[in-house]
Amino acid sequence: MTLVPTSADCGLEHVFDIEVLFGPDRAIFGPLPGGGHQGYTPATGGTISGPRLTGSVVPHSGADYATVRADGTIELCAHYLLQASDGTMIYIRNLGYLVRPAAGAPQPSYFKLTPYFRVPAGPHDWLTRTVIVGGGERRTDPDRTLFRYYALV
Repeated sequence: MTLVPTSADCGLEHVFDIEVLFGPDRAIFGPLPGGGHQGYTPATGGTISGPRLTGSVVPHSGADYATVRADGTIELCAHYLLQASDGTMIYIRNLGYLVRPAAGAPQPSYFKLTPYFRVPAGPHDWLTRTVIVGGGERRTDPDRTLFRYYALV
């Protein structure tokens, strides 16, 4: 079967990257009923760069409240504030999955996200009507994660 191009087809457009810095005050507790553990990792700052958004991560404005499932998969649920370079405040809720790396591998085998945004009306409200997907990469020294985001077009 040959697919005919339609308006339902999707492409990807790189829109921005966020580098989130993490502090040392992590916590993990459990086991939870049904298995797994609950984690907390505070976001202490960071930067946003890219063709459609630049700015910073507001220090100490949120955290990742990840659930570590019994199978080792990490369900990400991060909430924090961004500030665009024009001063606009942006709320981000980042949901996704991280599958831990194989022994000796430097990166998770899967680290993908779907962010949602709350933004005042204005130049950045495109974030509230655009499907965005992303991937993550862990970095160390200092402890941080690079997120690369794409709009579905």
